[in-house]
Amino acid sequence: MVVVPEPEHVTQEPAYVVVGVDGSERSAAAVDLAFEEAALRGAELRALYVWEPGHVRIFDEYADQQECRRVLSETVAGRQARYPEVDLRHELVVGHPVEVLAQASAHALALVVGTRGRGGFAGMLMGSVSQGVLHHAHCPVIAVPQPRP
Repeated sequence: MVVVPEPEHVTQEPAYVVVGVDGSERSAAAVDLAFEEAALRGAELRALYVWEPGHVRIFDEYADQQECRRVLSETVAGRQARYPEVDLRHELVVGHPVEVLAQASAHALALVVGTRGRGGFAGMLMGSVSQGVLHHAHCPVIAVPQPRP
């Protein structure tokens, strides 16, 4: 599904595509499509893993962030070899996923997200990230469903 929220969207040069990564199968499908879109458009790719720290600070945040970085690196690994022309930037960003991805979409060609990541019960309470960015992104949003087996 592709949603174009604003008829007059100003992109930035060099052009870039943003993809949200969370380690799920749907996220991996979104990364595949984002690489393809960036290659077709001669654009950079910004792969973002948004880490939202918990309210209770009993865990080692550094270890949690390192795990997020590992998941992000593993998710994009191998795909860059198929698209060597795509300049990949991957980042761990702290904040709320919808807010961070919407902000990153401000001058992007497109924002690519999976339709459901680690939503579960928390996703029902807060609303899914894909649904949130459909309402708040500043560029076209491509929502990628989980691939069929």
